[in-house]
Amino acid sequence: MKHLSVILSKDKTKSLPNLGAWYEALVMSQSSFTNVKKINIMPEQESGDVRKAHSMESLVQTGSDMDKASSIPPSPSVPSKLHRSWSGKKRNGSNSEMDSAGSKGDKSKRSSKYIYDIHALFEAVEHQDLEAARCTLEGNGLDLNQVNEEEFTALDIAVMSNNNAMAKLLLSYGARENPRFLLRDTRGARLNTLINEAETQVQDLTTKILNANTTNNNNAAISNKDLEKQLKDWEWKHRLYKRMKTGFEHARIPDRPASVTLYTTSSSSLLVEFEEPTISNGAAVTRYKVEWSKSADFCPLCGEHILYDVRDLSYRIHGLDKGTKYYVRVSAFNMKGFGPPQIPDPGFGVPSSWRDMDGSRPRASGKLSKIDELFQIVRDARPTEAGEMKTTSPRASPNQVRRTMRKSLKNFFQSAPKFQKNLKSRGVYLASMLYSEDKILVTTEDCLPVVEVDENFASNLHQEFLWFMKVASTWEDIDTMRLDLERSNASSASVVFRGQMLNAAAQLQSALGIQDLGQLYYEPVRDQHGSTVITIINQVKDPRIIQTTSLKWSSISRMQKRKSTITTEAPSAAEMLVNSIQEKILYHNNSQVPLSKGLYVGYLKLRSSVDTIRVQVPQKAPNVVPHIKIRNNPNVSKEEWEWIHSIDNCEVREGPTKVQEQFQRSVAAACKTLLKKMGVSDEEAITHRICDLEVIELNNEVCFIMLFPPTSSVCLGPGTAHSEWLASEDYIPIQVHLFEMIHMATYHSDFIKRYTRLSSILEMDALIAQHMLREAFSDEEVKEAKARQDQITDFQAQLDTTWKGMRWIMDVVQYARDKQIKGGVPLSVLCAPPPSPVESPTDAIFINNDRLIKESDTSQLHLPLPVNGHSQLTSALTGEQQSGVLRVFPAYNSGLAKGTSVKLQVTVKTSCQEIINLVIQQLNKAVESRHIDAPLYPEEQWQDFCLVAVIGGKEHAFPDNFCPLQLQNPWTQGHLYVQPKETGLSLLTAGPSTAV
Repeated sequence: MKHLSVILSKDKTKSLPNLGAWYEALVMSQSSFTNVKKINIMPEQESGDVRKAHSMESLVQTGSDMDKASSIPPSPSVPSKLHRSWSGKKRNGSNSEMDSAGSKGDKSKRSSKYIYDIHALFEAVEHQDLEAARCTLEGNGLDLNQVNEEEFTALDIAVMSNNNAMAKLLLSYGARENPRFLLRDTRGARLNTLINEAETQVQDLTTKILNANTTNNNNAAISNKDLEKQLKDWEWKHRLYKRMKTGFEHARIPDRPASVTLYTTSSSSLLVEFEEPTISNGAAVTRYKVEWSKSADFCPLCGEHILYDVRDLSYRIHGLDKGTKYYVRVSAFNMKGFGPPQIPDPGFGVPSSWRDMDGSRPRASGKLSKIDELFQIVRDARPTEAGEMKTTSPRASPNQVRRTMRKSLKNFFQSAPKFQKNLKSRGVYLASMLYSEDKILVTTEDCLPVVEVDENFASNLHQEFLWFMKVASTWEDIDTMRLDLERSNASSASVVFRGQMLNAAAQLQSALGIQDLGQLYYEPVRDQHGSTVITIINQVKDPRIIQTTSLKWSSISRMQKRKSTITTEAPSAAEMLVNSIQEKILYHNNSQVPLSKGLYVGYLKLRSSVDTIRVQVPQKAPNVVPHIKIRNNPNVSKEEWEWIHSIDNCEVREGPTKVQEQFQRSVAAACKTLLKKMGVSDEEAITHRICDLEVIELNNEVCFIMLFPPTSSVCLGPGTAHSEWLASEDYIPIQVHLFEMIHMATYHSDFIKRYTRLSSILEMDALIAQHMLREAFSDEEVKEAKARQDQITDFQAQLDTTWKGMRWIMDVVQYARDKQIKGGVPLSVLCAPPPSPVESPTDAIFINNDRLIKESDTSQLHLPLPVNGHSQLTSALTGEQQSGVLRVFPAYNSGLAKGTSVKLQVTVKTSCQEIINLVIQQLNKAVESRHIDAPLYPEEQWQDFCLVAVIGGKEHAFPDNFCPLQLQNPWTQGHLYVQPKETGLSLLTAGPSTAV
């Protein structure tokens, strides 16, 4: 044991996180007289596997703990003498000093400042000076887990002094306790030792001072002053130790953690979140223990984890079995030990994902490897005279200088690049918008750098712009594609124009001296004269990389002043470009920012034109559709997703679990908020649908549940004005193909870079192959050109297959527009209270076999609206208009069990025909999902049904355009039925009802 102490005392400046190895050696050295197991009490590195950390309770042993404590060697973090005089502020101005013994003598200023900061921190904690401690902690390079000569860390002193505010401050910076005092009674024994030592020193010094007073000489007077100073220091120590011991003795174990919540995060993991106990019982909580088991009594345990970092009160449990119940509990720890555990509600979680329902794989699974394999095949199949394609094409950084540029004196004598100032009519131009903070790169004439592509291009730019959007992801291949075009000698208009675009891009690269020009703005600038400007935007971190005399940096505010001078009613393309600088920079910044982690509801609405389809996106987040956050956990569990399908397919057999009900309510609330934000009225909102086809996984941290309007309104026609489909000026329309590339550049950047690179190269190869086929003369040339064209077509087909697997938006649109399947869960069903299982027979209403009574004047009917058999109206959809929940029964051959009903959320403007349509649609889904041999009623037959109210044994039919929520004088008994108009018989007696 002595040998161990000598080894540990060699390095006296190590910080507390290294105490794990010391403590392990300590426990091993005590193995001859204790049964303490070898443990790891320090924080573990996060990993994908399950880590089991033993709790501190395993250290508590029966026997003479006091003997063990006395045999524990000094902490390795203790300097030989980290002695300091106590604060002069409290002890008559005594200065802090350090014993020279053990020091190296010539220490750097940084080391001296470091020691001073440690002293300052300890003194701030000891004197409970919160502001001084905060100022000290804000310094860089401070290891706050150093221990003092008493072997206490700053957190030990704060905790034992019962200074919770100071303890929380230290914990927020990652402070730890000395693990030496985790053994039972070691902390109390250490405090008793220190108190006894202080008392002895006070008594001895007092005696010396009294004896020195009897001697009358100068040397004795000087010695007496030193003794008095030492006495004051030890008296201060004695008071501090007594205060710490009092705090330690009065403290009790902490209460249970508050608000423990369990989330299902994947098919193999759970996330537990919690809050600190409301009552700490006299000592700050310094760590937490998370335990999990397959048994409700936690015997045996599957694992546990000690959470040392209390700044983030959550822990993700990895490596769990899919579909298995795991019970979780959390307990808090302070210097008196662990408190009672807290169990979440519900107390267990089942690792699962919505994909477990059908075993589907993520869209991005295996896509990168397929593109890499196809790229290698395309590369090997290229003709020998074609340009060389590099195996990998990492995107150049914005600050990467073009390799072909050699900055030297001769550059000052080269001709300046030819930038365009006056743009010609019907011309196409390429503009660069490089900015750095509040400055933008302009020419010497204060114009944006613009180069000419084609002075007169009359064709539609749609396909060429889409192709150039792909080129913008592979600027380093510009020279290769230019070389291929030059060798082909192709003369078609499309090939020539694309070659001109590549030349313009190369000219900008050369003029600016950078390779990565940036990102294309989603829409070219066009003026009334036919001039078109394609804008490339990029941010430069270091403006000094631009070294050319033909360009300069100018403030954006100066360009904005120039904008205010433009007063023409029909501005030119150049003027429009200057006017939109701020807009384009804002777009560039926003389009690269991903959403925070969570599950969202997204709104999908499109508009078609002659040659494009556009999607509505927020101006502040153009890389995603309009959205509202549901919760922070992005995963949708199998349990939650099954519930959505059950209420959509009318398959409810029992009431929802707490998790299912909470999920339904949170999704419904998010949908209402989103639709209100989009300007959708309440009566229109209930016709919208939730997509139950899949959960859109943008990446591992962001998932979407899509919301779309009725089938006929998913994609509006060409004649629809912007004001009729855009919610407000905060939303912009972007072509679907461009949106997909912008979207994936944020959430699947590796995939989109490789796809766009290969796609742009294949498109160029296809145009060249077509030209070669037209130019072929002999049979052998024709055969060779035809084989090459077929080969490229096959490559493009393989690439398109991979691309379609990633294009979630088109799959959702197709599903939403399919009039046959009527896909999606109507909000009228989702926003209703969770369906109940089979009703008890006492709740059923029996109808007499009276003839159907036709009421021509419904305005005189004072019939209430039945809500679950009662007169209650619930406010569900937000807005000024009142809304309610209806339970409607089918009175026709639906093929389902007698008593089946449908709950709907409706407003005062919901007509009877709309209610009939929703009921028949939902019951048709139930028949299809259960594979029942029963008739399905197509949409054209829905007008042959009517809505009937049964009250007091009489039946009342409503007109199709009547709105039931407009009825007055609520009733307490009655049911609503949907039945054919031609029936002459009264409704049958209703049996027990099954809500679906």
